[in-house]
Amino acid sequence: MNPEPSFVKEASPRNVEETLKQYHDFCIVNRGMQLRTARDYRAIAVRFMKASRGVVCERAVREYLAVFLSRKPKTYNNQLEGLRSFVGRFLNRMEIMERFKRVWQPTSYERTLPTRQQLRKGLQALNNDDEKALYLLYATSGVRRSEGLRLTESDIERSLRCVKPKHDTRTKKAGVSFYNEECAVYLERLKHEDSRIFHIGKKRFKRMWNRASGNAGFRITPQVLRVWHSTELGELGLPDRYVDVFQGRAPKTMIGRFYTGKELLRLKRIYEKANLRVLA
Repeated sequence: MNPEPSFVKEASPRNVEETLKQYHDFCIVNRGMQLRTARDYRAIAVRFMKASRGVVCERAVREYLAVFLSRKPKTYNNQLEGLRSFVGRFLNRMEIMERFKRVWQPTSYERTLPTRQQLRKGLQALNNDDEKALYLLYATSGVRRSEGLRLTESDIERSLRCVKPKHDTRTKKAGVSFYNEECAVYLERLKHEDSRIFHIGKKRFKRMWNRASGNAGFRITPQVLRVWHSTELGELGLPDRYVDVFQGRAPKTMIGRFYTGKELLRLKRIYEKANLRVLA
């Protein structure tokens, strides 16, 4: 068994690099994190070690977190959780992290969302069928950003316009959702040799949302469309328990009920009754 890593006053760059590699493995193997989450946590550790010049102590943590006090509460709390994992659990220095508390986040607040006209203008700024299909998929199915990009043919039942993305972490579950006819028009045009639905790289993905936002005069992102989807379904009279299933917030056992058979068809009828539209 490898000994627990530790730091004294200073750590050489070589030791820091090796420790960060071990930390990435710790996140995946010991803590059971998804690869993306492990990368995000490692990025926080890298940023902290660079800012502290390899020093791990209460003062270094305080100075690092102080930079994020002017940011959104969620941003600060994400950084804090990353340091709890790295400093507290991995480096076994939880006595340092116990002195730091999460900042308060309001549980309810007014959020401005784009109008249908703005959503249409955002779509008009996109050049290709795959960009338009992805845009409308986010808006009409409510899938998360990463879920949409990772979709394969096995995650979609085209005859039902059903989406069943693979997303199963300790905190987030994939729902069972549907997309409407507007999205299906563009989705059916996509033909690829492999099973992936979308072949959109990071740079193109970023440019896509910048164009849509600029033309709409409103900052549109996959998360904004996910919130719009949830809000719109609620205004259309859909009960919250079904919105939660569509967006993966329901208990895993409840989501599992709707994966096949009559329950899936019933869920489709409920979705179609809401008649969610972006273009009309």
